Amino acid sequence: MMVNRDGNDFSKKSIEIIMEECENLEQVRTHIDRIDENIVPLLVERNHYVMQAAKLKGDVNAARVPTRIEEVVKKVRQVAKDRNSSPEIVEAIYRAMIEINIELERKKISERQQDQ
Repeated sequence: MMVNRDGNDFSKKSIEIIMEECENLEQVRTHIDRIDENIVPLLVERNHYVMQAAKLKGDVNAARVPTRIEEVVKKVRQVAKDRNSSPEIVEAIYRAMIEINIELERKKISERQQDQ
């Protein structure tokens, strides 16, 4: 079980999804804006942990771990399936994000090695 500092289990936390039918484009955009306000903080948090991983990896080649990439992709595809969404879209988004994170990790590792 994974717990936060308060001792709360967050390993399988699920968020409520609101899927209303919209009558106009303004309503659609309002929902998209609300979703973006929730996604961005989670991306910031995720990236924080990616940078933590970069601190723990000793070499730029360690930034890319193919087995871990496939493990993450498999998990998020299943989440998409469980939510009746497109696993292909979620996979494409995650693969793009992972590539960006790998480059950020490599840069961080390289900078750390140059400082030594």
